[in-house]
Amino acid sequence: MFTTDFIRQFPKAELHCHLDGSIRPATLQKIALADHLSIEEDLAEVTKKMQAPANCEHLEDYLETFNYVLPYLQTEKALSTAAFDVMEQAASDGIRYLEIRFAPSLSTKKGLTIEQVVEAVAKGVALAEQSYNITGNLLITGMRNEELSSLGAKFINALETRQSKIVGIDLAGPELENYVTDYEVTLKLLVEKYSVQLTLHAGECGCVANVYQAIEAGAKRIGHGIALKGNVQAQRFCAEHQVCIESCPTSNIQTRALGKISDYPLEEWLENQVIFCLNTDNKTVSNTTLSKEYDLLREHLGLTKEDFIRLNHYAMEHSFASSEIKEAILAEMQAFIN
Repeated sequence: MFTTDFIRQFPKAELHCHLDGSIRPATLQKIALADHLSIEEDLAEVTKKMQAPANCEHLEDYLETFNYVLPYLQTEKALSTAAFDVMEQAASDGIRYLEIRFAPSLSTKKGLTIEQVVEAVAKGVALAEQSYNITGNLLITGMRNEELSSLGAKFINALETRQSKIVGIDLAGPELENYVTDYEVTLKLLVEKYSVQLTLHAGECGCVANVYQAIEAGAKRIGHGIALKGNVQAQRFCAEHQVCIESCPTSNIQTRALGKISDYPLEEWLENQVIFCLNTDNKTVSNTTLSKEYDLLREHLGLTKEDFIRLNHYAMEHSFASSEIKEAILAEMQAFIN
């Protein structure tokens, strides 16, 4: 039977999870205590400040939530603790493979170097792998509101660590139409020089042109891509290019890209052979889990067991993991249903 328990227990894969938006409030309190930083003693108050409203006015309103968290992510111990926490949450939700994305530049406010930030996050992921049945990799995110020359240097600093867990790069933040053209040359050079893959936030708030441009710039995956809804031509373009959409339903409702869960384009994307998977985006900011995202579609849109399995296969197949990891986890998925 296709139940909530089946969804939770199935060995899932998640490709779009932001570190700073997914830390548990209790963990943030522990980080603050360890670093001798002030924070509210009332867990409910901390939680309230870490979660976005159910309906924000716009994407920028949603992103405001991160301003509360980032001051606590300025030491190596804090970053390792945060990464371990996100991996631990994922493991408890039945996730076998997780890609965590983060912007190293946002954790350099108190003197850490980009290299120290990257190594600290990677350490937390590795420690979680030793404790739980989960594999994690990292995506380095650049913020689109940073100056291009500065952004390129920060990417290089992160990639020069040669940290094996870095498998891809990303751009995030407020989305302007046609933003991709400003970064295309820089991104191509980084991908070619450092052998990483490219996923870009695009079409998160109605800018379907950004999806086209991201794919033309070499993106193998698209973060959100909800602007594809209702645009059959754009959906077929993605399908033809075998690009995977990292879909985040609850987050899209909060930012008003979707009105309600029943507006999610499950049927049309399946019909038009769009390759996509579900993701949390920010587990804490959106008060969600990957199992909850899939369960919402099961309950409100009739997601079938077969489609659920297919979407998790898509996630693993289009992950930036090594072929060995892909094969192993895909085999686990198959074994679970046999």
